[in-house]
Amino acid sequence: MGEYVKLYFQYHIILLVFLLLSILILFTDLGVGKKAKINLRIIIGIIFFASIVHIIERYVCEETNDYPNFRFVLTVIKYLSPQLILCLLMTTIYNNKKVMITLFAILGVEAILLSTSQLTHLVYYIAPNNTFTRSYLWFIPFVLSFFYLLSFMVIIIYKFKSDKFELVFLLSSPILCTIITILESLDIIQERLNTALGSSVLFYEIYLFYVNSKKDFLTGLLNRHSFMRDMKNQKDKISALISMDLNGLKTINDNFGHQAGDEAIIAAAKSFTSVKGYKYKVYRVGGDEFNTIVFNASEDDIKNIIKTMDDTIKSFGYSASFGYSMNNEYYSVDELIKFADIEMYNSKKQFYNKQLN
Repeated sequence: MGEYVKLYFQYHIILLVFLLLSILILFTDLGVGKKAKINLRIIIGIIFFASIVHIIERYVCEETNDYPNFRFVLTVIKYLSPQLILCLLMTTIYNNKKVMITLFAILGVEAILLSTSQLTHLVYYIAPNNTFTRSYLWFIPFVLSFFYLLSFMVIIIYKFKSDKFELVFLLSSPILCTIITILESLDIIQERLNTALGSSVLFYEIYLFYVNSKKDFLTGLLNRHSFMRDMKNQKDKISALISMDLNGLKTINDNFGHQAGDEAIIAAAKSFTSVKGYKYKVYRVGGDEFNTIVFNASEDDIKNIIKTMDDTIKSFGYSASFGYSMNNEYYSVDELIKFADIEMYNSKKQFYNKQLN
């Protein structure tokens, strides 16, 4: 037993480091829902279990020429576990029920094909002398692994194409897994895919920390840091900037408490993100201050967006003041913000003057 434990650490020490770091990160606030955290725990467990299967299958069953049927079961697990891990990772990133059902259905068909292969000899089988033998459809597990890796990369590109840093960071792991899968299919290296998948989980958790640092905790909107970064990086692509400020928040806090004030801010966030048909980003840049960057829109579009936001927040029982500035090549980032704020403060002044009259 001691010999096998030594072999396990020899082959999987880097993987264990990845998994330990991933477990430690899970105890912190990743800014994700309960379902995503459960998925990550399951993924870590599967990777660890698959690494143990590797040692048992290779050194207990293969080299001792014992337990051929048990070796077959372990081989099925070895082939299916990376694809199951990829499916679960995709579930945490892309919440499309039809796509996920399709991916898991394909995995289920493959599981049936592989688990019956000892009888049918279609994919591979373990001979009575404990020899692993590839058969007619030996390539199926490798083809499907490439399919899941490609699906994973397509989902990442679709979800994160607007941010090059996030795109490159998240794509690095599936690209590494693809290279290792190719090398393993050619028998150039063996049993390194679990380590690559372990690094993928760690990379994804680090990404979640990065995303969480860009968001406002109360509303889930992007924060002031993200706003200033996007204004500077995407200045030439911006059509207009809308400045919004919730009216009467101090009165709400004084009369009904800060929880009621938080509810008003959350309602404002929902109102400002409810407009359909336009490309825009909403940021909470202060206590009751919000900004919206709008892309590919005319001035009439901006007025329609503001009207929809105004009508929506009024339906929640609150009100807000709005101002906007259309972008042009002569405005700096600071000027664009300044002109939108001036118009918003003029609107707020009119609101309070009406309240007094």
